[in-house]
Amino acid sequence: MFKKLAHICLNVSNLDSSLSFYKSLGLKVNFVFTRNGRNFGAYLEISSGSFIEIFENPQQTNKENCGLAHFCFEAEDIDLVISKLAELKIPHTEKKLGCDGTYQIWLKDPDGYSFEVHQYTKDSSQFTMKNVEADW
Repeated sequence: MFKKLAHICLNVSNLDSSLSFYKSLGLKVNFVFTRNGRNFGAYLEISSGSFIEIFENPQQTNKENCGLAHFCFEAEDIDLVISKLAELKIPHTEKKLGCDGTYQIWLKDPDGYSFEVHQYTKDSSQFTMKNVEADW
């Protein structure tokens, strides 16, 4: 059903310091998320097709890796995944086209951890590197 782990998402206390840190490790900013004209998140490329997504959350004070917001599986065919989930009676959200131009659904594991499944499109910001105005 899944092609690979596409990204992990981290909540960070300070976007600028986190960007500086990850860029110093050789990661490149693929695109940024804005809200009301202000940067509040970024998509950083580790290697071809592997990313870390970060969002600023000033209340994030725990330094023991509890800033993991979610993980994401990449699917070749999200409609096939949706069909398989229906067969398995696994609840999930409706498919939607995200503000980054990528199709997505969300589901929860037995412990309540939310995770994303997405399918890239030719217009996905992960490829076009266009910045994104958040719609959530």
